[in-house]
Amino acid sequence: MQLSHRLVALGATAAIVLAACSGTAAPTAAPTAAPTAATTAAPTQAPTEAPTAAPKYKACVAFDTGGLGDKGFNDLAKKGLDDAAAAGFDTAYSEAKGSTDYAANITRLVDQGCQTIITVGFNQAQATIDAVAANPTVNFGQVDTAWNLCGPDYTCGNADDTPYPANFTGLDFQIDQAGMLAGYLVAGFSKTGVMGTYGGQQFPGVTRFMDGYAAGIAYYNKEKGTTVKLLGWDGAKQTGQFVGGDNPWGDAAKGEQIAKNFVDQGADVVGPVAGSTGNGSIKYMLSVKKWAIGVDTDQALSLADYAGAILTSAQKVIDVAVLDTIKANAAGKTGGADYVGTLANGGVTLAPFHTFDSVVSADLKAGIDALKAKISSGEVKVADYLK
Repeated sequence: MQLSHRLVALGATAAIVLAACSGTAAPTAAPTAAPTAATTAAPTQAPTEAPTAAPKYKACVAFDTGGLGDKGFNDLAKKGLDDAAAAGFDTAYSEAKGSTDYAANITRLVDQGCQTIITVGFNQAQATIDAVAANPTVNFGQVDTAWNLCGPDYTCGNADDTPYPANFTGLDFQIDQAGMLAGYLVAGFSKTGVMGTYGGQQFPGVTRFMDGYAAGIAYYNKEKGTTVKLLGWDGAKQTGQFVGGDNPWGDAAKGEQIAKNFVDQGADVVGPVAGSTGNGSIKYMLSVKKWAIGVDTDQALSLADYAGAILTSAQKVIDVAVLDTIKANAAGKTGGADYVGTLANGGVTLAPFHTFDSVVSADLKAGIDALKAKISSGEVKVADYLK
């Protein structure tokens, strides 16, 4: 079995379906006659013990490196888990300090009796695959991953095809769609006509953002006859700039340096896709009175101190997907399909402009709305603007 970090073409979005619950009707039989004295004599046996309440369903999350406090996808998944706790579920979680923690963390949650375990991030793919196979009675999900039905060669219909496990739900997000709206915004807003972007590591969960920025800029250039440039990513060649190294997601100082390099090349907007490393880039853009695009969550809220630099964010609604998956599992839908967040179903979105709302022109807003409608209907596809 193998997980695919790109969206599996299923023909339609696989939605999480929640089972409805209904109460049991009251009995309709007529009551018996009032008891006589004989029938009210003391019982000859001790009363049976009152039944104990059924144990709560236990839902758990295994967080990726970068950890809680990343103001991004780990924190969003934690919000989904917190919402599950508020809804009455038992909850637990683990945090990974490095990639060697993944398998052990999942095993620890299994041993704690977790009935749903959602792993966060594409880096946990192999550990999750192994756990899904080893624990068929536990329900698993993974953020930023879809199941690859076609096997390691990505060609369907041959011997290495991998049937979708009944106890797995991939939580996948077409964030390139929201990223395309952000790229269009930048193309119409930038004063220098240059945007910079980079990722922590080169995984599709990262490069989809960058594809979106490239496609949005290309669409705007075609529509308006402009020549806005994107530094750090070539969508056609799928090559670009990545942090790499031992700490790609948590090096804020490195993020500041990368942002400075982009500004030195003429960029006045930067779109980092690198966890807390990217927070350093946003901090730098604020210090030089320029702008940034946030990722995963609405970073103008989660990074309030830097909100003066954040035009908008390409946002995944991860918390809702996590909560809905837990609820679905508890109701008996154990998996077997991907949850795919899109612009059309609200699983991805462009965050509000907040303090920049008054300086984003009405024409630019109208252009973004028109593009959103075309992407949602399928008239415009991100891939068509990466050539």
